[in-house]
Amino acid sequence: MMPVDYLFRLDADSQIGTGHLMRCLAIAETLSAQGGRCAFACRPLPPTLRPKLLAYPVRELDHDAAFWPLLTALTPRWVIVDHYGLDAEFEGRVRRHGSKLLVLDDLADRRHDADLLLDQGPLRSEADYRPLLNADCRLLLGADYALLRPEFVARRKSASTPFRRGFISFGGADPAHACLLTLQALTASDWWSRCEWTLLAGAANPDWETLQQWLARHPARVSLLRHSDQVADLLAAHDFAIGAAGGMMWERCCVGLPTLSIPIADNQQFNDAVIAHFALGERLTLAELETPERLAAALTRLQVQAEAYRQRGQALVDGQGLTRLATLLRTHT
Repeated sequence: MMPVDYLFRLDADSQIGTGHLMRCLAIAETLSAQGGRCAFACRPLPPTLRPKLLAYPVRELDHDAAFWPLLTALTPRWVIVDHYGLDAEFEGRVRRHGSKLLVLDDLADRRHDADLLLDQGPLRSEADYRPLLNADCRLLLGADYALLRPEFVARRKSASTPFRRGFISFGGADPAHACLLTLQALTASDWWSRCEWTLLAGAANPDWETLQQWLARHPARVSLLRHSDQVADLLAAHDFAIGAAGGMMWERCCVGLPTLSIPIADNQQFNDAVIAHFALGERLTLAELETPERLAAALTRLQVQAEAYRQRGQALVDGQGLTRLATLLRTHT
């Protein structure tokens, strides 16, 4: 492998999810378009996720110690770490090696040793991180740094639309089986036949065969997708969404798609609090999602407030976070 400018360290699978991979990939695409050379280092990826990185050199690490010879060989100017299992011990060693270090985090639960730390949560404050950081680390906090590809900005809605097409997606992995839970609850309500539905299951969804079997037994106007590289187009083509309170939340806000959000992992609880604080959409818990009456009532509330939710989401997320971050990475001294 040739020397690179940016080396990304992350992992992704059906349990970890694909959020780390997707936001690092969005950064890499932006930096590559500006002439930056990018490479990825990760533990072995599932076959369903490997195609996402075909455009970049990838070194799959059989063990954690394999990263250090790679760092020596590639001599990156920046190492970009998006990994809940790595902390100041790993990061400090990278910086002593001579590379600058950007950490992507949304937990604020461990010590860091970095040049830049980015947390796109709008409710994050310096007080959440400063006790955990080296004194010279610069914090990049809030929705101004939401890491969205340009196509989401290009698909921003100018008004909400009547609820005829619903979009369901719980990210690339869905370890909580929320896609299946949503289908089961929807089929017991009149919303099932009231709308056309698109279900984007995600490349690492563990229930793919079960979802196919379920839809075969419950005929309705449903398009089932395993994967899509056109998520911005899908969001823009639908009137509302049901989805996780993860990274896609920022995409839906930017486009202006009214959403019923359900946190499906512990690390999504902070985003759920953001949605509540800024009144960005309707919310349910996983347990509530299993009750058809609660799901139907939430969708009815979402329909009534759709335009207000669109406006608040777009006001919060302008979609320029990648541009701001790329500028800082190029100019940071």
